Amino acid sequence: MSRSIDIPIKSFPAGWFITWDVSSQCCNTGSVQIKAGGMVLDTIKKKNPSANLQFLGNGQNILPSKDMTITITIDDGSEPIFERHQASMVLNNKGETVGITIGICVEDSIDEDFNDFFISLAGWKKQG
Repeated sequence: MSRSIDIPIKSFPAGWFITWDVSSQCCNTGSVQIKAGGMVLDTIKKKNPSANLQFLGNGQNILPSKDMTITITIDDGSEPIFERHQASMVLNNKGETVGITIGICVEDSIDEDFNDFFISLAGWKKQG
């Protein structure tokens, strides 16, 4: 039985450049889907059930909407999925926010090591 969690990301304004990297140390298969503005920007799948650290993929886009959602799906198990994330602002010399980074750690079982999926997001203002 698959299970999933939606993680709303409201930190990035529409029109910003956005990049993402996805890694996993999960013993299950699953996927990470990145959506914004009613569009799927990327779906990155974990097909290998190995618990060894795996780089799964990366991508980039210009964000079409400030309403971004990361959906994590785990293909097996019955435990709830938990996530913890932290955000940092990148400030220019005037103290204005010109970029944001977000790290999301995902847990799919009861061991609470939060290493099952890791998603790194970075966004910045589109400038010349």
